[in-house]
Amino acid sequence: MVTVIAVSGSCLAQTANYDVTIIADGKALDLSQGIPASTKTIELTGQRTQKDLQQDSQLKPDVLIQKATLTLARDTKKICAINWPGKASIANLFKEAKVGDRLMIQFEDVELQTKQGQTQKIDDSKLVQLTIKE
Repeated sequence: MVTVIAVSGSCLAQTANYDVTIIADGKALDLSQGIPASTKTIELTGQRTQKDLQQDSQLKPDVLIQKATLTLARDTKKICAINWPGKASIANLFKEAKVGDRLMIQFEDVELQTKQGQTQKIDDSKLVQLTIKE
């Protein structure tokens, strides 16, 4: 199961709607199917939605995810958290994981890029929640 909260971001006078792709151990995840407890590596990417691309063609389609916090939770308790990208290994986070736990990914520093290469920070954050599976 996946829950996405705050699905849009804003950048100054602009609004950016984007989808997140999570690649675990080299394979793109189906967010509705959860994430394996055996996960060792994770990559986060973002792409603007088709509707957003139609509204503003001056921005590149990729969203730059600079920072996120990954939190492992069990019931209502926070088990552990790491910053992404960072020095802590995702494998260390998943050592504590049990089937049924939740991985919450809070996107904290996300930017849009113009076709001229200038970046603009998105002020709103996005939260993706995944269920840990076998």
